[in-house]
This record gives sequence, structure tokens and C-alpha cells, in this order.
Amino acid sequence: MKIEFKTDSDLNEQEIEVEIKAAQKSEVVNDLINYLHKFGEKRYDLLPVKVEDRIVTIKRTEIIKVEIQTTDITFYTTKNMIKTTGRLYQVLEKLGDGFIQVSKHGIININFLESIEVGFAGNMIALLQNNLKADVSRLYLPALKRELGL
Repeated sequence: MKIEFKTDSDLNEQEIEVEIKAAQKSEVVNDLINYLHKFGEKRYDLLPVKVEDRIVTIKRTEIIKVEIQTTDITFYTTKNMIKTTGRLYQVLEKLGDGFIQVSKHGIININFLESIEVGFAGNMIALLQNNLKADVSRLYLPALKRELGL
């Protein structure tokens, strides 16, 4: 990646203009655009989750994996398991960097990934800390490999 800075006297002091050039629009380009959109947003380490008649907060750094079954979402953390309802894609947006979707029903925290191995039916299984496992579908495997730098 080539990065270049140029001054532009037509812009005021608070304005920044970013131009992205590539041979074609790819997933990497989309990731960069999404990253730039999130730049400067207030990000807290806490994720608020509505559980029955109260709201609990989960530290993002303690979330190992998230799974959904219909609309029931389960957060597996280093300390416990928290159940709520919602949509997986909304949770993924709130979690941000370090989390990656590995199947239609699962998200993992890449920092807790210990290994990936072939499962019984030929699919892949992510082995995580705290003896947790997550199915990795073939559709999401390339993105996981890219996140790992493979």
C-alpha cells in the first residue's frame, strides 16, 4: 500500500479529503472505506446488551464468540454466557475490529483463536480458548484466512 500526503489550500483547517485509488474495487478497498467511516467515532470497550428486564455490559476484550439461533444470541465470554435477542450482523457492527464472522450463525474474537482444523464433515472448526469451538463455513473461510494474514 502506498500512502501519500498532499496539502490543499482549498480545504479549510477542519476538512480532510481522502482519495483511494486501486485497479478495481475489492473487499480490501471496502474494508478500508468502512474503517475510514468509523475513524474518530467514540468507541468504548463496553457493549450494552439487553437481558430480560435489565441492561448488562460486556467488555469487548472478554468476548470469545457470539452465536445465534433464530433470533436468540448467546455471548460466550471469559467469565460467563449471556443470552439476549437480536440480529448477528448488528452485533458484528457493534463489536468492530478483532471480530470476524465465520458462519451464518457465528462470530469469533480473533484474539482467542488457538487453531483451525478440519471437522468431521469436511468443514473447518475454530478452536478457541476456554475449550470453545465454532464452525467455520467455506463461504467465510477466505475472509478468516485473510484476517490471519494467510
